[in-house]
Amino acid sequence: MKERAWSARTRDLDIGKAQAKTFDLVIIGGGINGAGLAREAALRNLSFCMVDKNDFAFGTSSRSSKLAHGGLRYLSSYDFKLVRESVTERNWLRVHFPNLVRPLGFSFCSFEKGKDKPSKIIQSLLVYDLLSDWRTPFKNYRRTRFFRPTFFEEFEPAFALEEPALGSLKIVGFYYDTNIDDARLTLETIKESLVCAQGTSVAINYAKVTGYLKDSRGRIHGIHVEDQLDSNGFEVRGKAVVACGGIWTDELMQATEFGQSKIFPTKGVHIVVPNERLGNRYAFGLRSLDDNRSFFVLRRGKVSVIGTTDTDYFKESANLDEPWCTKQDCDYLLHTVNRLFPHARLTYEDIIGTYAGIRPLIKQEGATSASAVSREHEIFASPDGLVAIAGGKLTTFRQMAEELLFSLVQRGHLPAFARPEFTKPGFSKRPYLVGITRAQFDGLIAEKGLAAHASPEQLEYLHQQYGREGITILDRIRTHPELGQPLLEGYPHCQAEIEFILEYENAPRLIDILCRRTEAQWMIWHYKQADLAQKVAEIMARYYGWTPEKKRAEIDHYLSYVKKTIWF
Repeated sequence: MKERAWSARTRDLDIGKAQAKTFDLVIIGGGINGAGLAREAALRNLSFCMVDKNDFAFGTSSRSSKLAHGGLRYLSSYDFKLVRESVTERNWLRVHFPNLVRPLGFSFCSFEKGKDKPSKIIQSLLVYDLLSDWRTPFKNYRRTRFFRPTFFEEFEPAFALEEPALGSLKIVGFYYDTNIDDARLTLETIKESLVCAQGTSVAINYAKVTGYLKDSRGRIHGIHVEDQLDSNGFEVRGKAVVACGGIWTDELMQATEFGQSKIFPTKGVHIVVPNERLGNRYAFGLRSLDDNRSFFVLRRGKVSVIGTTDTDYFKESANLDEPWCTKQDCDYLLHTVNRLFPHARLTYEDIIGTYAGIRPLIKQEGATSASAVSREHEIFASPDGLVAIAGGKLTTFRQMAEELLFSLVQRGHLPAFARPEFTKPGFSKRPYLVGITRAQFDGLIAEKGLAAHASPEQLEYLHQQYGREGITILDRIRTHPELGQPLLEGYPHCQAEIEFILEYENAPRLIDILCRRTEAQWMIWHYKQADLAQKVAEIMARYYGWTPEKKRAEIDHYLSYVKKTIWF
């Protein structure tokens, strides 16, 4: 694909374009739902203006378990529809975005005294396979296998075959879901939308909605926006205004005639440790020894990600912008992990980093706990015309966005589609422009003679994170080899990558790069973050012309964030 320059240096031009026309869609929120809606619109030749009060993927869309998965545990509540939607969308993503959406094997264990009996594991996984592969062109990576403890001892030697509270291991179901970078999925979806829109659309971060424009009938047809980077205000108009605000949905609806609260916010945290300390070869779906809630242990290259918790966030805090992993959260996760991986003996000193997010679940009558609230989504509208979507799962973002777009036509906010194929469900199930298999990637770098210009680790990283655009970064390194030198020893990040992000991925702030354009905040040891921040900020200062004071402020802001993720 041909990259489309998209830099914070041209922010004023984007704001000028946002003010100059009436768009088909004004999208409030730059998370995965807003990104998905933008892609659905662009593929059907509809223009959009997307705004977000923070950075793209600032909220839940950069703080999930980093999985595109079917939600195996929802079979226990007979939510077959949600699981079917999730596994089929997962399969499409894996096939058509193979560098970013990668197969990951999971072990689902049955212990003698545990809640999950062998018959339940066998039945659940067979149903999971059936829902995944039945009457769909996109199949799962591999079918489920079942292991006896004697084999599993060799397959996952670090895992306990016996635990006092659970008894002995009886059977293991081994199945596949997929790893992703959630923020990268969101960003690539926005970038693809802008490319497909061919200059008709814009996406602006750090642009906060402060009110709504209404026509003579009192119907919402635009937004008042405050630029969070320079405090200037501007207005955007559209045929339809849609709130894809995630956990901030209630906040966006309060300024309308909606008059009710819809969101049940629950917090989930993750802690990251070196894989060599834990020893898992693949991923595990486990139950807490304290309360039987489900959580994951996920293999992610050289690290293992442990999470997530599921707690009522309003009982902890009303600050939706700043959820944190606490000592209590960490102790809860480590207690079970250390019992089931007895040789690990993880302590706080083993923690590379943490992150926390808030799920924007839909309130349900009678649901009193976070785990009991459904992950289904809902589309609703205020009497004065603001349409909103909330709930759902990261994995089903495409289907949710498609349903939302169809709803806008049905409600009369948009005219009927000009072409019949635009009305067909699944029209957008097509390959991502940057998607590429490793074999295709290796073929391109061999053809261009680029393989010698990066280490094997850098090549793997560039393929996984950037797909076809990894070739652009390698081209920079070939021309200027010094740009390929690692910024930190042992990690793949280099100056060529940072320069690419600044030119093509609209990252005005240091925290944008280290938390969302890359996974550096939680993949790199917290005590190395100051060194990394200094080096990346120096590249940004040259690119943006920052003063020394501005550069220092950006470093301090990011390191303050990192400090809040580590309490010890």
